[in-house]
Amino acid sequence: MSSVANTVGSIFARRRSALLSATFLALVPTAGAAQDLAAAPAEGASEAIVVTGSRIRSPNATSVSPISTVGAEDISERGATRLEDLLNTLPQVYADQGGGNRGGTVGASGTATINLRNLGNQRTLVLINGRRLMQGDPARSAAQAADINNVPAAIVESIDVVTGGASAVYGSDALAGVVNFQLKQNFEGLQFDGSTGVFQHDNGNSIASVAEAAGQRVPTGSTVDGFQTSLALTAGTNFADGRGNITAFVNYRKINGVGTDSRDFATCNLRANTTGYACSLSSTTYPAQFQLTDPATGTTRGSYTLGGEGFRPYQSSDGFNNGNTYDLQAPDERINADLMGHFEISPAIEVYGEFMYMRDKADIRLSPTGIFTVAHSINCSNPYLSAQQQDLMCNSVGLGPEDDATVNVSMRNAPGGSRHDYTNHTSYRAVGGLRGEFAPGWTYDAYAQYGRTNYSSRLTGDISLARFANALRAVPGANGTVVCEGSDPACMPLNIFTPGGVTQDALDYVQGTFTRTGFTEESIVSGSVTGNLGLTLPLAANPISVAFGAEYRKERIGFTPDTHYSSRDVAGNSGGEYPISGSFDVKEVYGEIRVPLAENRPLLESLALEGGIRYSNYSTAGDTVAWKAGAEWMPVNDVRLRASFQHAVRAPNLVELYGPQRVSTARLSDPCEGANPVATFEACAASGVTAAQYGSIAPAAGQLSGALVGGNPDLSPEKSNTKTFGIQLTPSFLPGVTLTADYFDIKVDSLITTIPATITLSQCIEAGTFCEQIERNPATGSLVTSGYVRTTNVNAGYLRTTGIDVSASARQDLYDLLGADLGLVSVTFSGTRTNKYEVEIVPGTQPYGCDGYFGATCGQPIPTWRHRAQFDWTAPDGNVKLATTWRHIGSTRNDRASDADFLSGSYQPYDGKLKAMDYIDFAASFFIEDSYTLRLGVNNVFDRDPPLTASTSGQTSNGAFFAGMYDALGRYLFASVTAKF
Repeated sequence: MSSVANTVGSIFARRRSALLSATFLALVPTAGAAQDLAAAPAEGASEAIVVTGSRIRSPNATSVSPISTVGAEDISERGATRLEDLLNTLPQVYADQGGGNRGGTVGASGTATINLRNLGNQRTLVLINGRRLMQGDPARSAAQAADINNVPAAIVESIDVVTGGASAVYGSDALAGVVNFQLKQNFEGLQFDGSTGVFQHDNGNSIASVAEAAGQRVPTGSTVDGFQTSLALTAGTNFADGRGNITAFVNYRKINGVGTDSRDFATCNLRANTTGYACSLSSTTYPAQFQLTDPATGTTRGSYTLGGEGFRPYQSSDGFNNGNTYDLQAPDERINADLMGHFEISPAIEVYGEFMYMRDKADIRLSPTGIFTVAHSINCSNPYLSAQQQDLMCNSVGLGPEDDATVNVSMRNAPGGSRHDYTNHTSYRAVGGLRGEFAPGWTYDAYAQYGRTNYSSRLTGDISLARFANALRAVPGANGTVVCEGSDPACMPLNIFTPGGVTQDALDYVQGTFTRTGFTEESIVSGSVTGNLGLTLPLAANPISVAFGAEYRKERIGFTPDTHYSSRDVAGNSGGEYPISGSFDVKEVYGEIRVPLAENRPLLESLALEGGIRYSNYSTAGDTVAWKAGAEWMPVNDVRLRASFQHAVRAPNLVELYGPQRVSTARLSDPCEGANPVATFEACAASGVTAAQYGSIAPAAGQLSGALVGGNPDLSPEKSNTKTFGIQLTPSFLPGVTLTADYFDIKVDSLITTIPATITLSQCIEAGTFCEQIERNPATGSLVTSGYVRTTNVNAGYLRTTGIDVSASARQDLYDLLGADLGLVSVTFSGTRTNKYEVEIVPGTQPYGCDGYFGATCGQPIPTWRHRAQFDWTAPDGNVKLATTWRHIGSTRNDRASDADFLSGSYQPYDGKLKAMDYIDFAASFFIEDSYTLRLGVNNVFDRDPPLTASTSGQTSNGAFFAGMYDALGRYLFASVTAKF
């Protein structure tokens, strides 16, 4: 009888536990959340392991720093051919450089970078197997970080994301955290991975009416484009009774481009008027805009374009729409080849090595170039001028046939079409080292590493300013011909005064191919020792463990633009680019310690302290010290508390120090432009406007304003303090359930950044400060072509972000719940609540908060809440798995709605908010005979368009929306297969 009772009681207890787990599963989607938990070690495992964030080998997979882990299965289930697309779905990761979020907009680099906490890609350290990945691009300040195109996605075992300072462990660049790509070890056999995907979008956005009102062609119906294909082959073998392994990998990936002209919501960049959105048209247009000047004063006396018998007054509706002339997704081809191996000669000596090769070719399509309000001398005898044009330009102001008229020309190269920047990156990375156990409980690891990225750029479709000026000087030739006035025998006269007058010969003459080359290089020699001191405290079960080591690192950069760039001859880059060469080296020593204080005691199941310190001597930045301290306490097996404080240091990198200075574009609203300037003459004069120019500066579309960007060799290191407090719950009455919550507070001082052009200009106009940072076009007073706001790197104020990460995971066998073998269900939920994102851009001035905002100064949206939830079901036989992912991005407001001094401004109420977005993704995996896996899936199932605004800025803005943060191309359908032999 008692036996029956015990059996019934056991069944009841099991059902009660299952019911509690099921109840939790039902509640998880409404819980607060933040990050995935690092995978726990197998039960009963005794081998010490190393957790990302520490070099100390530990008997368990715990860390005082929050760690998120993405497994190989997660990569496959999203159909990700670009790792940045997967990482951008994590709540801690913000969109950055990448093939799908920058497309062909100005500033795209062809690289893929990671931006933790929106603290910048330069503050996120990227590792492969715990070792640094070198910097990926020498030319673009926006790409001053490791390029994860180097990472072979098909052999990634897991991705560990440590959010919070880790400079004491890994050195500079780890202020925001570390992303460690762990590659598969001891691979044996032959594996083929193939995947393909395509975007499908139904055009039906109401914003299309705005483009139609501006006379623009708008795509309609369904579009299918952006094909992506990836083919990978992995081969490996173990040998010498498992003491050695060699693995080879090769991958080919091709991504087709997607143009803005194929999406109705991307046809126009937007402008917010009092009556609603309108197309933002550039005043550099085609046919050209001509600003005629007074020969006596130099002031503008009228703006004209072509019409009637020659000239007619220019109207804003004559502007050029460049919104439909570039790519949302840049065409790209990439090849990866990798070779890895290791061989254990004895327990004390294991030889290992890695070699990685990557070649990426991107076609970055840019809007047609322009002659951006350049003063040109046009001879009054030019045979292309009509009588009306000659009279208006010359005769009416007393100029005769032998005289020249100064005309400010703004002309878009529409006949030549879009520019193409064919950008190549070729990378090599080699690692060779020795590791082993040299005494009981003591191991060493010593290696040398070399990495180099070669960069080349070939720009087509742009215009030589010198040749353009030559071609405008047309004179009558023999036999009724028209020739160039100058001595260049190749010159072909350019007729911009007649509709359709630009001939192909003239276009071929003024256009050119312009080149840039460069490299980044990194050399490392490193050695470390880890072990235990053989000293165990009275209440502890494990001894005190330590790790210490030394590292030498040298980095170099070189950049060589051709003479057209360096002579400021390229129309679309008239600020010029100049050769650079620089390097630094750093010598470092470091140490870590972990002290178990008590274990296996009442309310002291585990209590431990840990600390670390790193001393660095930089050839450029001098001496720095980073350190950390932390503690974890597990009162019972179900509860673990953790806390840490980290003081991190980041020395300026090569691009920040030596990056080429050049004029880029900025979305500015110049209060001194137009016939009736918003600002007073006195305020405008402080910014460089003359009395003759005031009231005569032609309005320019925001994207045409200039900003001088580039390096600064006098930068000092950044310093940061990171505090984290967290709790992890693994309730024994809910088997398979894990809950975590972690508070974070990261503050970066002496921030290496650029002061936004909008702030510099407003401070000059409103307060008379920073006016020396403004260089206006001396002829026109405009901030275009030879006019710009200086925004090179400086040590500014501080950046601080605080918030809470929470996560939940649960697994439940349905047999335990329902008594029927219906498979296994699981839920993972991660989210981030951003409480504060505060910037003091200039020391001593009022800080401003960007949490919950987007816009001209804050850049891409920083929602106060983001989450990602995944629901999985696995069939009883394990041969089928279905997954549904729910991604949520909270709403944000226009930063001009803030009352902070540097943010507040006028805006249209309907342009004041980006709504919350929810995306649903489906995936199905089919496992066939242990050798084949077929996966099918759809991301963004409901084809949600990105929220639109006229207030975009920052490197992830793409026209009227923020790509990367939001799905910009529609639903993505994919299929993949894995075959193992």
